[in-house]
Amino acid sequence: MSSSRLNAPIQARMYSKSLHKVLWVVAVVLSAGLLAPPLFFIAAKKRVVSMAVPAIYAVIIYGSVIVATILGNSKNWEGLVLAITMIVAAVHAAILDMEWKPGR
Repeated sequence: MSSSRLNAPIQARMYSKSLHKVLWVVAVVLSAGLLAPPLFFIAAKKRVVSMAVPAIYAVIIYGSVIVATILGNSKNWEGLVLAITMIVAAVHAAILDMEWKPGR
């Protein structure tokens, strides 16, 4: 069963200017990925991505930080998880508007 909200066309552009796009990607990188969930929540509100995307990023990023705090980070696995997630989120943020066409 498919929801009309999930299959809705893109309603708005994610970035209005190239500078806006650069600032978001740099913010994700400089925050070590911690700002990825808010970025993708905004994208989900604009119907650029599914609402599951910010939830997945939040679980991976914030969940790994909480688990590492509780269990300890003896082999520095948390840094690896955050680094990989930061790279994926930065690339994902950079390509969000690639398929946007006026009037869509």
